[in-house]
Amino acid sequence: MVISEKIDGIEVVSFTTDRIDALNIDRIRPDILKLFETPFTKVVIDLAGVDYFDSTACAMILHLLRVSHSNYCTIRLCGLTQSARELFELLQLHKALDIHTDRESCLESYRRNGPSC
Repeated sequence: MVISEKIDGIEVVSFTTDRIDALNIDRIRPDILKLFETPFTKVVIDLAGVDYFDSTACAMILHLLRVSHSNYCTIRLCGLTQSARELFELLQLHKALDIHTDRESCLESYRRNGPSC
């Protein structure tokens, strides 16, 4: 369900599912959390193709944000569908997260600005 690759020293996570919800969150969360075990890791979570989020997916994103800060890591999101973007805005998550339209602009933000904690 989780695909992880390293691009220019940045961990990029994408998904083989179009849903992140209570039914699959327990298989997704551990794979992503492993990335934050090493301090100062830069992570991009590419949500392109993920059409459905439920409250457990939002809770996971918030948990990842908290873990990333506690381990001096950074997390940035990209590829949100329109419905996911609307949900993030409704929950005010777009104010706490660094969100980009696509993977390349997200990676470029790390190259240009470095991490933003």
